[in-house]
Amino acid sequence: MNLRVEGVSRRHPSGFQLGPLSVAVGRGEWLGIVGPNGAGKTTLLRLMAGTEPPDAGHVWYDGQPLAALSPGARSHSRAVVPQRLVLPFDLPVSAVVELGRLSHLPWADRLLPLAPAERQLVEACLEQTDAAELRSRSFRTLSGGEQQRVLLAMALAQRAPLLLLDEPTASLDPGHARQFLELVGSLVQAGHTVVMAHHDLTTVAQACSAVLLLADGQVQAYGGVDEVFQAEQLSGVYRTPLGVMPHPSTGRPLVFHRG
Repeated sequence: MNLRVEGVSRRHPSGFQLGPLSVAVGRGEWLGIVGPNGAGKTTLLRLMAGTEPPDAGHVWYDGQPLAALSPGARSHSRAVVPQRLVLPFDLPVSAVVELGRLSHLPWADRLLPLAPAERQLVEACLEQTDAAELRSRSFRTLSGGEQQRVLLAMALAQRAPLLLLDEPTASLDPGHARQFLELVGSLVQAGHTVVMAHHDLTTVAQACSAVLLLADGQVQAYGGVDEVFQAEQLSGVYRTPLGVMPHPSTGRPLVFHRG
């Protein structure tokens, strides 16, 4: 999936404006979006997903305008892992993951029990995210980290070539965070396109192939990890003294506070 954002802007009633900005992510690439609180990271993800319309500019999926795609075509094209999901009614975990399959089913089958092949796919997604033991639990009773694993399983069940992730490891313990990032990395290697908004700069530096740095709704830097993660540049954007050094294991940037 090739994702292209062209001259997109969005102004909120509060007065905050994102953009205009342009960015492109190709098949098998992982873009990290970073920036201080209120920089516009989540707004940009919503524009990329089509859940929020731009005031100007266009978003393209494989050369097709996102605005022209039907809801079903959008669901087949991209899967979104939000920071949290508020359900209007309670569901067991297995049913939440099954929601990822709805757009692939004929309307007449959506209220029926899933076919065996569909159930196997849902079970495989639960196993991939280490959430199989949660299958019968109420989604609302889960911890934030457990819910995040279930949301990833639901996204995987969509079998979409584009993944949009909003702070996906914020609630995960270190072990599950690493497992999550390794799983997403394997999807990228298999040809998926991934865009991830994240507060942890070192996590982005270790995982992503490119970075978009935002502040106050504007692009401050866009390019490779080493190009964007410069100490002086990051310190200015985050308004705190930050240092950058090679990670002892990977050689990629490791960001630390110099104060």
